[in-house]
Amino acid sequence: MTRIFAIVVVSGLLWTASLPAVTPVDRPDWCEPPHAVADEGARESVSEAQIRAGAYSAPSDEPVRFSDGVRLKQFDQLLETESLSFDPDSRLVDIPVWLRYTDSLIQIEAARAYYDATDGTGRFDEVIYRLVGHDGSGHADSVAMVEPGQARLERFAFTTCDPDQPDWQLRAARVELALAEGVGTARHARLEFRGVPMMYLPYMSFPLNDERKSGFLYPRIGFSGGDGLDLSVPWYWNIAPNQDATLTPRWIQRRGVMLDSEYRFLTASQRGQADLEILPDDRRAGLTRYFGQFDYRARLAPGWNARADLRRASDDDYFIDLGNDLVESSVQFLRSSVALSGRGSGWRLDLGADDFQLLDDSVAAERAPYRRLPRIQFQAGRPMAHGLEWLVDSELVHFDRDVGVTGTRLDVRPVLRYRWLTPGSFVQPELALRTTHYRLDGDHRRNPDRTLPIASLDAGLFFERPAGSDRIQTLEPRLYYLYVPYRDQADLPDFDTRELTFGFSQLFHHNRFTGADRQGDANQLALALSSRLIEASDGRSLLEGHVGQIVHFSDRRVQLPGREKEQGSRSSTLAETVWRPAEALAVSAGLQWDSLNNETEVARVGLTYRGQDARQAALGYRMRRDQVDQADVRFRYPVNERLKLIGRLLYSFEDNEPLEILGGVEYESCCWALRLTARDYVRDRDGDRRTSVFMELELRGLASLGRAPYELFRDHP
Repeated sequence: MTRIFAIVVVSGLLWTASLPAVTPVDRPDWCEPPHAVADEGARESVSEAQIRAGAYSAPSDEPVRFSDGVRLKQFDQLLETESLSFDPDSRLVDIPVWLRYTDSLIQIEAARAYYDATDGTGRFDEVIYRLVGHDGSGHADSVAMVEPGQARLERFAFTTCDPDQPDWQLRAARVELALAEGVGTARHARLEFRGVPMMYLPYMSFPLNDERKSGFLYPRIGFSGGDGLDLSVPWYWNIAPNQDATLTPRWIQRRGVMLDSEYRFLTASQRGQADLEILPDDRRAGLTRYFGQFDYRARLAPGWNARADLRRASDDDYFIDLGNDLVESSVQFLRSSVALSGRGSGWRLDLGADDFQLLDDSVAAERAPYRRLPRIQFQAGRPMAHGLEWLVDSELVHFDRDVGVTGTRLDVRPVLRYRWLTPGSFVQPELALRTTHYRLDGDHRRNPDRTLPIASLDAGLFFERPAGSDRIQTLEPRLYYLYVPYRDQADLPDFDTRELTFGFSQLFHHNRFTGADRQGDANQLALALSSRLIEASDGRSLLEGHVGQIVHFSDRRVQLPGREKEQGSRSSTLAETVWRPAEALAVSAGLQWDSLNNETEVARVGLTYRGQDARQAALGYRMRRDQVDQADVRFRYPVNERLKLIGRLLYSFEDNEPLEILGGVEYESCCWALRLTARDYVRDRDGDRRTSVFMELELRGLASLGRAPYELFRDHP
């Protein structure tokens, strides 16, 4: 809308003012005498301007007149009319009849027009306009330049629909434009949809260019079975060129009035964003609710950066009650962290601290995350000669918590590595020494420690052969041997260590635990085989498969507290495959099979389809023994060119109930779209459900009213 206002005035009126000043005695050299143009027209140019007319006259003491098919052209701008006059004394350009103006941006038709080059005023009457290359069009009773840089439009209308039968229109009784300041104002503006008024504003302002401007944004509307109507009206505040804020009053029918705020700033060396949501009196919960976060990044000097990410909520149930989906409501804790990092040639240093707010009351206090105040990490590495290099990975951190063991841990792992590479093979032996020291607080042992070597050998081959005229098949065997001697670590605390989820990448990792509190003992050989079918022309993978397993030569005795040693001569077998039979279709599958117990530990299957006619589908199944057993089906199906059906079913076979059911319709015309969605989903771990209804009306080229629950295919590109 705002662009239209500026284009109508700037492209139309201002260009009309560029007509050259002619005099009765100086006949313009860009136009032939009348007798020469009466039959075939005339054209010459000065300053890249051209005029053609069937008739031309310049009598003394009278305006210069052009008539009979007047065409005035300059660059890509063209003015067509049947009569145009220019008075050199008053400097008035007058077009008393129908005219048509076009350029690369807009087409304008008007009943009449004039322009006074002396004071810069002018006017179009009964204007009809249409954007070139866009769907925007409309009309105005008049478009007037009341003074240089100031314009006024009377009874203005804009739409992106068929101008003869517009489904929606934005109307205003009067629009005033300050072109130099880039600001416009509208009086008595109203939005109509299918003839029904949807919004009325006695006064509104808007920018005429890409510059930001303070003002209200369009409202968002939702409904849920538990909270009732949910209405938000954002207000944008353009504080400075590098700062802005958005304040959003939000009314939740059964809870009360809430305020969401967002503040952003950006400088050459800093950027940040602060968000605060506050519900002063939640009528359902009987308390004040809030959530705040602050994200900050700064470049302090070459190679040195600082960051902060602070988050805090008023209570444990904030995201359960006010979150939008199951992902938010299942958050167990909020992490706040600050850090200073520097890097140079072959080294990196990170100084940081983090804290955690526990939100899940099912997590016992002795299992809550530790505060790390501070945490210092240092990595360094240097190449030596002939593929030999050394590196060191170290960490010093103090762990603090209200319950349980606390203290400081120093972990250092120097590594010596050799890399031998050829076009079809690689060999990488590696030798490390890991030493970890503790200083514990309280009545615990003061200085437990652990030191052990880590040796590994990673090697692989790469074969390829033609597979048809334009395809290549590869075969990629890989071996990874790891040896770590056993050290009794039962007296070491467990600050931040967990057992890694077994997956394909873990076949080639030096530790089966995260963190430094446990270093797993190992005497094992990982065997993996990959194969790919590749398009030779563009390198696109059509089919790929991976299979791997670890052969253990001894039991795994190092475990976390409460776990017994692992036995067995081999790990579960891992298999993964991805098949892309067409550009629109991809099929993937993964399997973790325990051959010793003859059972499936992990399985997943996925299919994604994206057709050219807006058809989309995603089918997924994932299973982890005794934990997860879920199917996820999503689709978007066009019934016809305008109507689409959408849906999702997320079903848990473990719980024997759907975790989410979503269904809706999307209707799209050439200039607007309506999306109506109903959603029923589990909102917390106790199985409480929430039912919501969302409606979004998109007026193309203008704005969207309401909101959708989420993007259905955001994780299925």
